[in-house]
Amino acid sequence: YKQRLDGYKAIGRFLGLALWFKQTLPVKLCRHVWKFLLGRRLCWADLAFYNSDLYEGLRAMLNDAKWMTEEEFVEVYPCTLEVEVNGRVRELVPGGSDIPLTKLNVEQYIQGYSEQLMVESVVVELTALKQGFSDIIPRHVLAGLSAEDLTLLLSGGCGDIPFDKLCSIITFVNSIGCSQKRLEQFKRWFWRIVKDMTQKERQQLLYFATGSSSLPPLDHNTERTRDRISITIDIQHDSRNALPMSSTCGQRISIPLYRSYSMLKSKLSMALQCLTYGLG
Repeated sequence: YKQRLDGYKAIGRFLGLALWFKQTLPVKLCRHVWKFLLGRRLCWADLAFYNSDLYEGLRAMLNDAKWMTEEEFVEVYPCTLEVEVNGRVRELVPGGSDIPLTKLNVEQYIQGYSEQLMVESVVVELTALKQGFSDIIPRHVLAGLSAEDLTLLLSGGCGDIPFDKLCSIITFVNSIGCSQKRLEQFKRWFWRIVKDMTQKERQQLLYFATGSSSLPPLDHNTERTRDRISITIDIQHDSRNALPMSSTCGQRISIPLYRSYSMLKSKLSMALQCLTYGLG
């Protein structure tokens, strides 16, 4: 067991050395791991990077709590404030096994479940990783950095992302069955926006869709890169208020069929800044 934890410390030191000597690594860690290394508090939306299916299920539960009556909600979700993680039942609060899930405590349940799954169930391993990282990088050096900043620094996200590479890895799905003419118009708008993006904005787009801000280091071989990354743009029904949403595990971005180019550009930019992983 000690040898296993020493291994995590060694990995943490390796990451720290790479950051200290400004070396990039083809490494992809989930957002909550980066946040743990930085000492940042996790939120349940970080689950979108780790398990998109579970995230969508919990998001649906949260939405149901907004319109269902208390009786309907309890009938559909007959749970208590305890969850099973890695084969072990864990209470989310003291005495949670005797506290029923209700509309009033659903947010507490979702946050607690997310923390148990992503952190508490592996907190010993994450702590060893963080200790090794901190052996090399003093904590004050990381002050002000976000998980996205640390990802960029370590994964080499500052490399150029050519427009033609994005064209080769992005495909469209017409989920709503709009006309071919309307679909082609949407594609032209989208590609016009992407072509005019700065490198930083293209990194944000890639990060939004995949959880990584850089393309795989595959000797600039377009065909092999396409095999590794395949981003799907899923066209949804028009909604003026909704933002584009993404599922990083599925490498999918859902975008409403906005009525104008300016609205598509504005909403996409807002989503990239806000990181709307199903929160739009």
